[in-house]
Amino acid sequence: MSQGEGPARAAIYDIRDFAAFGRSLYRHMPLPPGASILFESTVAEPEPLLARLISDAFTGEVTDRFESVFGRGNPHLLAALASRYGVDEQCILPTTGVCNGVAQVLAGLVAPGDHVLIETPGFDVLSDLARLSGAEVELLSRRGESFAFDLEELSAKLRANTRLVIVTNLHNPSGHHLGEKALGDLAAAAATVGAHLLVDEVYADFAMESGDLPAVRLAPNVISVNSLTKVFGLFSLRCGWIVTTRATARRIANASAGREFGVSKLTHAIGALVLENPQPFEAHWRQILDASRPVVERHMAAMRADDLLAGELPPFGCIAFPQVIGHADTRRLAETLWRDYEIVTAPGEFFGQAGHMRLGFGVPAALIDRGLARLHEALFALRRAGSPSVSQTASVQ
Repeated sequence: MSQGEGPARAAIYDIRDFAAFGRSLYRHMPLPPGASILFESTVAEPEPLLARLISDAFTGEVTDRFESVFGRGNPHLLAALASRYGVDEQCILPTTGVCNGVAQVLAGLVAPGDHVLIETPGFDVLSDLARLSGAEVELLSRRGESFAFDLEELSAKLRANTRLVIVTNLHNPSGHHLGEKALGDLAAAAATVGAHLLVDEVYADFAMESGDLPAVRLAPNVISVNSLTKVFGLFSLRCGWIVTTRATARRIANASAGREFGVSKLTHAIGALVLENPQPFEAHWRQILDASRPVVERHMAAMRADDLLAGELPPFGCIAFPQVIGHADTRRLAETLWRDYEIVTAPGEFFGQAGHMRLGFGVPAALIDRGLARLHEALFALRRAGSPSVSQTASVQ
């Protein structure tokens, strides 16, 4: 590469948080033709399915799903979600994506100075939203190979003014699944101080085969937030929702009435059509993961055998969070991989756990196969050169 290329490549890691990193990266698009992106956690957009659905809905007579969303939201979407979750429609609030849903929950249940517990390692936006609400945020560790919670630690951290315990399931960044018992135990602990358990389930549909109930069905103090973004790959719709009890839904809606003026009539009409007939979209993500997961498993096993990575591929979903052996500073490693090898990774520092790397593989198998082969070669070359994480440039200040 030319001398001028290095700084431009390193610049995407000048930012400390994951969400801003993603935006920075896409401002640098298009990347060099040979670049590999290894952190994509959203299933590839099903463009042909979406185009056909929209064409059928709006060619000739406009679909009757295209209704006003003012007030309650799209009635067809609410009905489809009520059926999917096994709850009353009054328990559901439509949102503009999951982050908007989390913000609405915080506005409804948390006052400035209230205490909120949030998992770590974790998705930084959740903590940022809680801090913006005025909450005092404390981190709750997930540990071990399966990133499990310690209930004794949770109980010790709960306070009289704890209002929310926020977790993700599947866990972001590790991809590990919390079963019904684990979620029920978390909810029961939170209930001892009158707190709610907020579960970000944006990856939950990947674990449909587990047979578990939706989190919201496990206890009255559980709140689920979800969207069509990650599993369905329909990030263009910004179609999300909150599911909780009737009383809590009213409380959240009342708190947001003066600041939240409704969702998109267009995209939530399309969302209703998707959820009324989800099978083609579910077949889409299954087809992608059926092809990509064996590829990831093979490459992770090969890198474990070479003592480059530690950690197993979780049983569900399209993300993993292996430890990178010999690289305690995975942020500096990420800079090196990008600058010297044109590989884009998400270092563990973005999620609160250095020494790890979040892998994402919701993309065609050929892309992830090539990218992980290049990662294997790069990690092996760095170890052979005796320069783990220590590149020719200084770390970002």
